[in-house]
Amino acid sequence: MTNTGSDQPSGGRPGPDRPGSGPPTAAPGARRAEEARPGTSSTMVRRQLGRRLRALRERAGKTREDVAATKLMSRSKLEVIEFGRTTVRPGDVYELGLLYGAPEDMVAGLRELAAATTQNDWWQEHGSSVAKAFETYLDLEAAATRIDVFEPLVVYGLFQTEDYARAVERGSNPGRGAEVIEGHVRVRLARQRTLLASGHPARVRAVLGEAALRLRVGGPAVMRAQHDHLRALARSGAAELWVLPFGAGPHPGVFGPFTILDFSDPEDPPVAHTSSYAGSRYHDRADLVEVHRQVYSNLLDRSVPLEELPQ
Repeated sequence: MTNTGSDQPSGGRPGPDRPGSGPPTAAPGARRAEEARPGTSSTMVRRQLGRRLRALRERAGKTREDVAATKLMSRSKLEVIEFGRTTVRPGDVYELGLLYGAPEDMVAGLRELAAATTQNDWWQEHGSSVAKAFETYLDLEAAATRIDVFEPLVVYGLFQTEDYARAVERGSNPGRGAEVIEGHVRVRLARQRTLLASGHPARVRAVLGEAALRLRVGGPAVMRAQHDHLRALARSGAAELWVLPFGAGPHPGVFGPFTILDFSDPEDPPVAHTSSYAGSRYHDRADLVEVHRQVYSNLLDRSVPLEELPQ
């Protein structure tokens, strides 16, 4: 099932190109749990919480040994909490927040996240709420050092021109009003400015299906501008763009789009993201990520650089 390039669900489906807020800029832990929970497994909530607690500790200038010396918890317990490998008691988070000098509202948000670390993929029964899962994706995307994308049917959201994005929104979400659509377009453009800026550390690589370049979106002028934009991105080095031609025949990507995100911290495992009408899924089990890597490698082998595809 293709990702339409929108930032909100079509028929209840979220994804990394669905609208939400712009890239996160708040201090670690500032976002409250109700904004991070939808569409997020307990594993991902623990991971987010651990990363934010670690950032707060480092900002406070404390080591794990310093925390252990207070008798609040052992070094090993703090380590597994920060690596997102265990459930967390809200009371422990409260005490850590006080120790780190975190503001009360930030501690309150972290305690709510802690309460969610025991939940087991509750979002699957709340399809109408999963659009906020885009916040989780933004957290991951902003922290990633490599982003590998496969998008078979439409141009991926990070690469869409404003007119193309607007046409995709109108066509894939016919029930939405103009104000909502314009908000989604603005979010997408802001996300592009952040992720494709020269100072951002992420290496972005994408395999687009040839159908994404041939599907008529918004008319000939919009498509010409979109093609020119893609080629400009490729020339600038902002993104590495490949195309899976029709001539490649059946391929492992027939099951739909996905994204693999890698991070610089070896203790922060990579994530494979997929989406469907039922919601977003974040896979950080090593075997599941490896399956997506193998598929992506196969797709790359069958693809050609964008500039080599006949116009």
